[in-house]
Amino acid sequence: MNEGKKPAREIAVGNGFGGKLENFWYHYKWVVIGVAFALIVVLVCVLQTCSTEKNDTVIVYAGPTYLSVSETEQLRQVMDQILPADFDGNGKKHAQMSMYEIYSEEQFHSGVDRNRNSTEYQNYHTYQQTGESTIYLLDPWLYESMDKAYLCPLTDTVGVLPEGALADGYGVRLGDTALYRDNAAVRLLPADTVVCMMVNVYTPFGKPAMDEEEYQCEKDMLRALVTYVGKETVAE
Repeated sequence: MNEGKKPAREIAVGNGFGGKLENFWYHYKWVVIGVAFALIVVLVCVLQTCSTEKNDTVIVYAGPTYLSVSETEQLRQVMDQILPADFDGNGKKHAQMSMYEIYSEEQFHSGVDRNRNSTEYQNYHTYQQTGESTIYLLDPWLYESMDKAYLCPLTDTVGVLPEGALADGYGVRLGDTALYRDNAAVRLLPADTVVCMMVNVYTPFGKPAMDEEEYQCEKDMLRALVTYVGKETVAE
């Protein structure tokens, strides 16, 4: 009659902490796993946010020139040095380069992946519409394809037409700037690259992509880029 009964000690253990934990795990293990996963995701996002360097400005290059990670970093450092100010007030001036390698039909060669080129162009066009960046370095065909209604006149940013200004008054030929002349990293881009600035576009919610102060900072950076006179030696 007593063969099926557990010893008193075993019953006590089963009803103790270990037993309760086992019972809890049995009923709630998927809840625990879900909560743990969510906490890990949140922690990773927080760490990435803390470790990601904030940008004072993002400058976009779009055209057929490929720059390596090292070359892009050299170009970015030049932009750091001509930044007029620490726009976001975090104690460090930091510009970022966003690179889109895009070829026109005339620029295609055997090494170009047409599918990748099409995707890159779409990514570039989509990014333009976000208004997250307004300063662009564009290959001439991309510049000419832009609706000038979306470009800011140089007279609104610089005050006067700088050296190298195009006849339409919206862009500057990069090769005609002192910045191009004085910096090997900038000369990695073609001389006929056009420097221009977009207007402050509106989001689907009907608000400007940048507030007035942010957009003024973009104007200040564009002015610094096209009116650089080489007063200081920028590291190459």
